[in-house]
Amino acid sequence: MQIPWIVRDVADWVYPGRCAACDSDCNGSDFLCYRCEAGLDHLAAAPTCARCALPVVSNGAPCPWCHGRGLPPFQSIVRLGRFDEPLREMIHAMKYRRLWRLADELADRLLTEDRVKRLLADCDVLVPVPLHWARHIGRGYNQADLLASALAKRAKVRVVRPAVRVRHTPRQTGIHSRTEREENVRGAFAVKRPAEIAGQRVVIVDDVMTTAATLQTLGRILKPAHPARLSALVLAVADPRGQDFQGI
Repeated sequence: MQIPWIVRDVADWVYPGRCAACDSDCNGSDFLCYRCEAGLDHLAAAPTCARCALPVVSNGAPCPWCHGRGLPPFQSIVRLGRFDEPLREMIHAMKYRRLWRLADELADRLLTEDRVKRLLADCDVLVPVPLHWARHIGRGYNQADLLASALAKRAKVRVVRPAVRVRHTPRQTGIHSRTEREENVRGAFAVKRPAEIAGQRVVIVDDVMTTAATLQTLGRILKPAHPARLSALVLAVADPRGQDFQGI
């Protein structure tokens, strides 16, 4: 009975796995080293606003960002952690270095969080934020779609794609002003299949939320299709000031 364990341990010693975040050695069956695993746990455990997913000083404390109002038109937004290491490197690897398999690992990690499980238990359909076709071809996949599909398979919900991206906008990562981000995505989406979300409890899925301009723009054009409820799930929240939410 011990032979498989011995074979695995020898294989890990001879051919160690590589950490998806820092590229250091780790067990072949793991996708993060111990240090990065602990770092991801720390990010996930940080207090967060239940309405807008941004950091607060302690669980249940007043939110200095949305002041308890949330971000319309969403009832709630849930995240895994701040856009900091090791989560930032994992998202970049999935998004820009074609490590699409990380979508499965990140979906598994999301589903260890009670707030994510509660959100998906009260959900009918997942809607990934769409990419413009030109960017989709260039990248080869839509990371939000991969993540939504992995979550749907595990949570036994459906993925629907009621909207398309009709305007090839510059990447939001190069724009820091909220006003400019909102203008950048204005008119970027169009609803093509409204019946897919009519009367449904909808969760929009994306990788990173900075000013929420993309999420809110998509949410607002979905609202006339009369979903029963709109929420959002993201891997990470980033500080648009570039200060890692210092001074909250």
